[in-house]
Formats: sequence, C-alpha cells, structure tokens
Amino acid sequence: MNYFNSQIILIFYFFLISGFSQDLISFHNSGNFQLIQKLSFYDTNIKGTPFAYENFVTGQIVFDSGKSIIGDFRMDLYSHKIQTKNNDGKIFEISIDNTFDLVIENKTYSFHELDWIEKNNYVILRECLTLENISLYEFMNKDLKKPIEASSSTANSGYGKTADPEWIDKSDYIIYLNKKYYIVPKNHKKMIALKLFDEKTYAKFRKENKINLKKEEDLKKLITFFN
Repeated sequence: MNYFNSQIILIFYFFLISGFSQDLISFHNSGNFQLIQKLSFYDTNIKGTPFAYENFVTGQIVFDSGKSIIGDFRMDLYSHKIQTKNNDGKIFEISIDNTFDLVIENKTYSFHELDWIEKNNYVILRECLTLENISLYEFMNKDLKKPIEASSSTANSGYGKTADPEWIDKSDYIIYLNKKYYIVPKNHKKMIALKLFDEKTYAKFRKENKINLKKEEDLKKLITFFN
C-alpha cells in the first residue's frame, strides 16, 4: 500500500514538473526573452550598482491569467529591465509589460507604461499601498553620475580632480489618482500645488499627523485618509 501511494506521488510530482517546464519553455520561446551575450553592460569601475539587488534573487512572475513561474531574477533600475538566468547560467533579459508582476521577498513590482526614461517605455514601480481610489508606488530608479571633466587650466594647476563615476539612487514615490501618475514632491507647498486634495483638509491632516513626504509610512497614512 505504501509502495502504491509513493508511486502515485511520484507520478503527480513529474506531472507538475512537466507542466512547469512546458510553461517555462513556452515563455522563453514567446519572444519575451532575449539572450544576453555580453554580460558586462556597465563599466566595472563604476561605484555602486544599477541593480536593485547585486545578485540574482529567487522570485516569482505572476501573470494576469493566474499562472506563475518561479526563478532567479535581477532588476536593472537604470534601463528598467528584468534579467533572469537558466540552470546553465545563461542570462536572459525579459521584455516587460503590464501583463505580469514580479514578486520578490513579499514585495510586488509592477510595470507601467510611462515615458519617464529614455531607455524603456515601461518603468518598474514597487507597490507600496493599492486602494480603491488611490495608490502609492515607489518609482525605483538609478542614474549614472558621471565625473566632471576638468579643464586644462585646472588640470595643470593640480586642482579640479574628477570624482569616479557612480550609480546614484533617483527613486521617487508616486501617487496614482484618477488614472494619472504624480511624483510626490519633497515639500508640502509643492504637494498642495498639485491640487490632488482639498487644501484645508490636507493642511490640517498633515499638521496633526506630522506627515513627512519623504517617509513611506507617512505617505501611506496620507493616501489612506484621502481614499
């Protein structure tokens, strides 16, 4: 009896693996993946990293259809693209769109068609809080800070040494309201100027709750109140 049960479990296991493999193969062959032949996109002398995580991390692609694929992923926050790799170590670049989300470490990353960067039509937004009428996202973005070229006069004088290039964080919080995206300003005067909320109600709420527009938890309180 135990042998019979073990055979059923084994057959069921291979059925699941076969189905998963077929889904993965179909996704690879769908044109959503592009093999990266040259791995060193960026100069290794640049300080920092353009990726959300330095190394590949286990995550899950979740499609609108309900299907999902588990794999190792890495988010390029400069070009706003997703990379994955197979068992052979080959790295692929995923063409992102709004038909799926990426879940890593219980955080959901969705892809929105916005013309905010030159490198891609879609940008990566981390879902902070999604409500019925209003949502809060983090626009995860990195840019390359290039060294300032020293003039010949400053170079000869011994001054004007250039700093090394480095990746810098250029992320912003985003409010999605009435089918539009708004970058959250760093001060309340500019926030009021967006006219997203009633000015008097906003002023009273932010004073009573000591809202800091740079803090995610405070922004969650704000949009929950105005939802």
